[in-house]
Amino acid sequence: MEAIEIRTSARLHLGFYNFLSNGIAYGSIGIAIDRPVIRVVIRKRGEIFINNYTDEYVDDVINQVINIFNISGAEINIYSCIPRHVGLGSTTQLSLSIAYGLSKLYGYNYSIQELALLLKRGYVSGIGITAFEKGGFIVDSGRRLSKKGLLEQPREITDIPRPIYWSKIPSDWRFIVIVPSGIKGLDERDEEYLMKKPKELPKELQYELYNALIMNIIPGISLNEIDLFSKGLNKIQFTTGRYFSKYQGGVFCCRETTEIIRLFMENNVVGVGQSSWGPVAYGVVKGFRRAKRVLDKVLIELKRLGIVPRYSFIAKPRNTGLSIRPL
Repeated sequence: MEAIEIRTSARLHLGFYNFLSNGIAYGSIGIAIDRPVIRVVIRKRGEIFINNYTDEYVDDVINQVINIFNISGAEINIYSCIPRHVGLGSTTQLSLSIAYGLSKLYGYNYSIQELALLLKRGYVSGIGITAFEKGGFIVDSGRRLSKKGLLEQPREITDIPRPIYWSKIPSDWRFIVIVPSGIKGLDERDEEYLMKKPKELPKELQYELYNALIMNIIPGISLNEIDLFSKGLNKIQFTTGRYFSKYQGGVFCCRETTEIIRLFMENNVVGVGQSSWGPVAYGVVKGFRRAKRVLDKVLIELKRLGIVPRYSFIAKPRNTGLSIRPL
């Protein structure tokens, strides 16, 4: 095998069902969606060649992978990429795509979990790792804190958050996604500092989050009851937003994201949220036609408000992991 192609796509982080309880922090919920797409082609070469055919800066990701493998030759082609630092999980998906491709092409045969550990993925959440591996709807275990009560980089595979619940997302659900222009979410370095020392919620509020996950979100996914799912999603989203409000200036990261979510709700989208640190906003509905009607109405209102989307699209669920094929 002289060349290999890897494809994967974005994820949405839906928030945290646990912030700190019994030494475990940041239990996460997330889903894989079918766009934007990463497409990477790697070929055997005697020297290092990098071809980035996208508008995204990816040198830092590629250099990290090359240094970890300590290889002297490979041609890495980035044909499409997820926008970076907007809340769609681009760094995890891209770094795992390149690393997994090199591992298969050169016979290292690392597992995805082993690569995640080498790449320092999974510091807070394991959603992106599982989304890469198998897609779908994911609830992860959270992270065990150190004896000092701090979040530290994973040192072993067992330190990486693992999926404790996984399910396919109903195929008729659609995710309306809007990324406002000119705003970036926090990068990994800022996130590491802010997330290092988690704080407990009042027990009553923490119980409400557990209840939202177990009684609303999981049954909503399993029974294809989107309103039940959305009720729990909103509880977790707004609680997560208030928890981090002192870092992002409000429940959501910025005026633009707040307005997008308000417009979703005014158009009867029950389940809404901001993924990660934003600025991406999303709403979940049943059926493409309804999603298209809502998106069209929201875009008209955003234009009136002077808010320019960088991206706006309707995504399907992605219920499978990466695709890999020899060329």
